[in-house]
Amino acid sequence: AQLNISGNVTIHRGSETLEDSKLVTELHNTEDNAYDIIVTENDDESSSSDEKEEDAKQIEPNRIEEAFQVKYQGTTLETFCSRLKLFHDEWYQQIKPYAPYLTIIQSSGSGKTRLVGELRTKGIYILYICERHECSSGYPASTPYVQKILETIRDYKFGALLSIAIKEIKNKNWSAEEFWNIQIKDDHKAECNDFWRSVFKSLLQQKKPSSDSRDENFVKKLFHKASIVCCIDEAHELLAKATKAKDDETYFVKWRRQIRDISWVGFFNILLSTSGKIGNFLPPVTQDTRSARSHDFVIFPAYLDVNTMDVLAPLAENVGKEYDYTRVVYLGIPLWGSLAQAGVSLINLVHLASQKIRNFSKKNNDHLANLACMACSLSLEVSPRIAEVDSLIASHMATALGVSLDRTSILCTYPSDPILASGALKGIIDVGWENCLDTLLELFSRGVVEAGERGELVNRILFSKAYADAVRECFPDSPVTYLQKVPLKLFLKSLLREEIDGLDELLNRMGIDEAEIGFNHWTSLLATNQKYVESGGMKFLTANLVIEAYHRHTAFKMPLGFPVIDHIIPFKYNAGYGIISIKTRIQKKTTFGAKDISSLIHPLNSFGKWKKGYKILGIYIDLGLDRENAVESKAELKSRNAPQTRSKNKNNEDKKDVKNDYDQIIYIQGVGSFKCCGKEISERLSKILFTRPWPLDTQWSEFDEKTDLKREDVIKTFLPLVFEQKQSLVDKWQLI
Repeated sequence: AQLNISGNVTIHRGSETLEDSKLVTELHNTEDNAYDIIVTENDDESSSSDEKEEDAKQIEPNRIEEAFQVKYQGTTLETFCSRLKLFHDEWYQQIKPYAPYLTIIQSSGSGKTRLVGELRTKGIYILYICERHECSSGYPASTPYVQKILETIRDYKFGALLSIAIKEIKNKNWSAEEFWNIQIKDDHKAECNDFWRSVFKSLLQQKKPSSDSRDENFVKKLFHKASIVCCIDEAHELLAKATKAKDDETYFVKWRRQIRDISWVGFFNILLSTSGKIGNFLPPVTQDTRSARSHDFVIFPAYLDVNTMDVLAPLAENVGKEYDYTRVVYLGIPLWGSLAQAGVSLINLVHLASQKIRNFSKKNNDHLANLACMACSLSLEVSPRIAEVDSLIASHMATALGVSLDRTSILCTYPSDPILASGALKGIIDVGWENCLDTLLELFSRGVVEAGERGELVNRILFSKAYADAVRECFPDSPVTYLQKVPLKLFLKSLLREEIDGLDELLNRMGIDEAEIGFNHWTSLLATNQKYVESGGMKFLTANLVIEAYHRHTAFKMPLGFPVIDHIIPFKYNAGYGIISIKTRIQKKTTFGAKDISSLIHPLNSFGKWKKGYKILGIYIDLGLDRENAVESKAELKSRNAPQTRSKNKNNEDKKDVKNDYDQIIYIQGVGSFKCCGKEISERLSKILFTRPWPLDTQWSEFDEKTDLKREDVIKTFLPLVFEQKQSLVDKWQLI
């Protein structure tokens, strides 16, 4: 018989996965060669059959093992070893009753597993247990007998399993390097199977509980100078309940209880999880289990310092002054550069980034995926206290910067990572700007995203969309990566609906008529006060900062409250680098004048000091979104019109001061002036300015998705002064 299938298909034969994530159109099934077939919904209705991009799930098993062999870069390992020793010593001294485990929390691709593996170079043995599903094609592969390992946790035999495994490592006389390779390299699979088979055979033969767990010198007797860590990767699998009983505990709770009974000096535990949330493994005290709250033990803080940003930058080839977008794979997290070294193409890296930041979702209404893409591309600030932060880090590539001591607040961000930003911009465009803006409005209404400067956000949306449109116009026959530079003239043409009289002449006079520009994300400068500046924060630009931003393919969001300029976009011309300085006005409190022109193009306001001859193209924007009647849409050049004065030359003759031809800026009035802004987008941008949590919104009064409880009148009574009451206090107290 013949079975025809279409859709996303996973095929299993025994424990082996065949053709995972590839489209299978024909399959012959026989009694002697039986297959299990799982068909899942394909939500990527927009993808075409001739799409050239390699599926991300197909990249990883083919390339990541090779990527793991790229020489380790940076100083992250030294910091990690130091922290691991600190935690071990604090636990061993028992001044405070710490639980002996360290949890590494950081986004996917930052190199968590690789960091743990590098401990072998310090003479530390790593007992690596990967809880990945046995049929998963991810790397490193699932540990053999992984289900049996979970059963030892369930049956309170995990301590015995550890002691037997450590003895087996000693009996084999492996070095730390050899043991690590046996566990993760595919060509050592048989040896790894034999190791675990032997461990479970010994465990089965053990008739009475071992006393090893109570012998604090157990490890040191076997390994005089070496230490051992037990690392559980994909630790979110521990969050399942150990049995089907309703009141049973999770594997994680049982595991944590058992490791607290182990007192070995020179031993420690490490948890890794790509998709596990911080609160799962390091819960706030108020959210931990009742049993945990009744016992006196302390949890070590999360380890976030997998600071591997840009560590592969030295591997880039073709270094020099000219922009080369193939070099940016070595910026940001090391995943991109490692895969590039393993032969993965740039277009496939961008496709992988777009899938990972959306957690492999292409649904238009996936609010978390849309939020992740916009936060990465548009430099949104996400409140540290909302539940979504955990998910952005666990599943959507956000970088965790810090966790409060009570573990209730998590500070996250999207650092400057050109490949991830390219994937984010691609993710926005794939589902549509309108859908992403709808998500943004809903998040504003729920208080999920910090309001910040709303007008400046509108500005970033418009300029980002203009760049994306210019790329597609400039490279119609090339794969779109959103990493290319485009002519400055084309960018301005893509930005504005109508051409500006005299603009070409201005660019010619400035010598930037052949300049190039390009950016796929915005980087926020955060130094809003002198204290932050003294800590090393950047408040003003430097010439080198502009150059680096150009080659990182980013633009700047100036510090909140910066008095003159909101945004700066770098460009490059034949004699050097310049900037576009942008000021946005939402509420027209003052009349535009010569002072606005001077402030935009004066280097002091961008660099904090005078820079003679630096090319600055100023853009002043009055969106007019705050007025009831739409303002006239227009774009034109504005001149400073400084009064001319007379001076005497050396012959005592009158001489007119020469007017500076560069004292002109682009003045844009009305959101309708922007070519990239149609009616649907314009309406949403208007709402962005004023959307905040509104108590009468139906989302606060729903019984279910279809039923509104109609609580408006009740809610109003909670808020006198805010809403008109049926009887005012003036009437109740007869105040007049």
